[in-house]
Amino acid sequence: MVYPLAEQRMAAELINPRQEEAVVMDMELFAQAVVDAHQSLGTTTGGAVDLASLPVLLRDMKGGQTLLKEIGLQGRYYTKVVNGKTYVVFKGYSALRETLKGTRYLSTSPKVVAFGIGPEALKSAGRSNAVIMITCYVVLDVMQFIMSDEQLYHELFANIITDVAIGTVALAAGTLAAGWLAGLTVIALPALAVAGGAIVVGMIAGIALAELDKAFGIREKLGQALHWTGKAIAHGIQETGQIIREAQVSMRQKVEEFERRSNSFLYRLEREIIWHFGGSDLYNQIYRR
Repeated sequence: MVYPLAEQRMAAELINPRQEEAVVMDMELFAQAVVDAHQSLGTTTGGAVDLASLPVLLRDMKGGQTLLKEIGLQGRYYTKVVNGKTYVVFKGYSALRETLKGTRYLSTSPKVVAFGIGPEALKSAGRSNAVIMITCYVVLDVMQFIMSDEQLYHELFANIITDVAIGTVALAAGTLAAGWLAGLTVIALPALAVAGGAIVVGMIAGIALAELDKAFGIREKLGQALHWTGKAIAHGIQETGQIIREAQVSMRQKVEEFERRSNSFLYRLEREIIWHFGGSDLYNQIYRR
């Protein structure tokens, strides 16, 4: 007689392996879809945007939307240094703003930083965006490496280094552009122009660096350099190990030779002492000469 609980357990044991295989296949398909989307987006935009830089772009656009909602599409601001302190100066009717009611704030003011305005806010956003972007590039490149049957380790590291370098420079270019545009005190550009200009500059920098990578084969050359560097390091480690092993053998031989000579010397010394101080009779009794 088979009990219902036993039947359920037996059925689960038969189904679980299939379910595990299905889960593995789903994860592989998902990873392949992510890698394909990353490559397709980068190719379509010419290197301006990919899945690694997309979260940073969306984050910046969200911050720009929040700022525009506060000061309006025609809202203007600029940064100005007075007595060594950096201020953010707003133009327009302050009564229409919900949070930034004043016309001038220190760049370190929490209100200003919360809206991503001023040098301090740009530094903070730049650091966090860099962490997000680098993490995404590493994860995506590793996923691409796992899904590929031909890529080697030195190519993986070359891809990570190149992608992170291009993304970081493009991010820095956009951040610097935002700071420069916000510092145009004579014009006092609208916030939309500052935010949009920074994003456009970052994209242009990304496209230019991607084209340089393709034109000069930076990624491939870096991969070759890493490959030969790895081989040289491995050869050096092998040679060092061989030298250490030879030194150990030589040291062991010298220690054995020293022990042999020491024992021989002590043996002769013992016989001489017994001969001189014990006489021939004692000597003959011990050594049976």
